[in-house]
Amino acid sequence: MTRRPFTRTVAATVAAGALALGVGGLGLAPAGASAPQTAPAGSSGSAKVEVGDNFFKPQDLEVTAGTKVTWTNEGKVLHNVIPVKKGKWTGTSALTKGKAYSYTFKKPGTYKYYCTFHGSPTGGQHGSIVVTKAAPPTTTTTAPPAG
Repeated sequence: MTRRPFTRTVAATVAAGALALGVGGLGLAPAGASAPQTAPAGSSGSAKVEVGDNFFKPQDLEVTAGTKVTWTNEGKVLHNVIPVKKGKWTGTSALTKGKAYSYTFKKPGTYKYYCTFHGSPTGGQHGSIVVTKAAPPTTTTTAPPAG
């Protein structure tokens, strides 16, 4: 056996293994592997999504019912926010650089969206908002000082 075919076989095996593991050794995760980002506590009922050139950040967001989500185009080109299921909520036809669009999600559910210029409902520039039931208000009682 010559050295060259052996080297090629080893290189191909290593490459296949790296792909099977999601290129974990390079610090890269497979597409769709990240968990949804949750709107920070105390966000006073609002959350933000950055619209960039070919991405939404965060791509997947979890909020409670009644949260107002604002998408702002930070990219250099035209983008839009289009719901996958028409009628569940409204979207916007076009956002130029620096412009924003807001929508308040009142009902629990999963609301998927995408940019028709740079994605599709399942690929490219797309995202989702997962709306959960609003947590009941908490009350704190304090005992009177001892003594």
